[in-house]
Amino acid sequence: MYNAGFNVLGLMSGTSLDGMDAALVTFNGTDSLTWELVQHHFYPYPTALQTLAKSTYESGAESEVFSEAFAQWTVQCIQEFQKEYSSLTIHLVSSHGQTIFHQPERKYTYQAGCLPIIAKSVGAPVVTDFRQQDVLLGGQGAPLVPFGDHKLFGNYEACLNLGGFANISMGKPTLAMGVERAFDLCPVNAVLNLLANDLDMAYDAEGSVARMGNIHEPKMTLLSQRISSAPASLGYEWMQSAIFPILKEMDRADALATYVESIARHMAGIIGPRRTLITGGGAKNTYLIERMRHFGTQVILPDPKIIDFKEAIIFALLGYERFHGRINVLGHTTGSGKAHSSGVIFYP
Repeated sequence: MYNAGFNVLGLMSGTSLDGMDAALVTFNGTDSLTWELVQHHFYPYPTALQTLAKSTYESGAESEVFSEAFAQWTVQCIQEFQKEYSSLTIHLVSSHGQTIFHQPERKYTYQAGCLPIIAKSVGAPVVTDFRQQDVLLGGQGAPLVPFGDHKLFGNYEACLNLGGFANISMGKPTLAMGVERAFDLCPVNAVLNLLANDLDMAYDAEGSVARMGNIHEPKMTLLSQRISSAPASLGYEWMQSAIFPILKEMDRADALATYVESIARHMAGIIGPRRTLITGGGAKNTYLIERMRHFGTQVILPDPKIIDFKEAIIFALLGYERFHGRINVLGHTTGSGKAHSSGVIFYP
């Protein structure tokens, strides 16, 4: 393992609200970029903060309170990382924050916890709030991951991340900027985990409960219609209004089975037979992966560290490029039409 380059701690907390992924990545170079995942850690969401996050999603009334609390938790995670891996230098922190509101059609997006207190508390520069600039330029502010898919994983025909929401980059290394198109596909763990919560489980491990449930064809048809007509950039608000009402009264095992089947068909129908790198928590949902393969997706599951930490790795890259004033957003995938360097930089 080498540690001679520029070390960036990438932090990612998604809409599934399970916790914070932290990935310390060493980068060397620019055009001929090399990188190595030096160390990684997962920090579970504190129960009180998770409860506050959910209430903020639903009402929006405590967004500033939650933003302060999330920033303080971010500081705690970084400080724990610094203590655990004290021999490693963190040159830069790159933090996604927690998406609370995402309404790009109104030129509005809000990532909680993107505050200067982080830099001041941990003694390192912080790049954060990556989405707002693209939204102001007329884009969706998402997806941002395709830039990293191209730079770090460009040897696949598609890269699919199954997190709170599924997002995909499709293209080939021979294309200009590597990615032909990229977009959100559907909610995944953001729905599945909430259904599992009703059964007093944090999540449906390996899809075992979904596997035992019955698929409700009429509701699956309705779900498929909603998902197929979804906007290119998804948020919690859309999920609440479009998805939850369909599943609300169902037996939870049947709801899990029906939802897994609908999203497996939907995603496989879009991806087709492409060689697809699949990462994120949903990659561990054995039943979901089986159903996607059944419908024709050529699934490639990488090393478990990449499955768990790919998005944190990519946000480390986004911060690295922004800190050095280079492009880190592909405007042709977000809809802004402009490749640009996005993110707010705070210094200690």
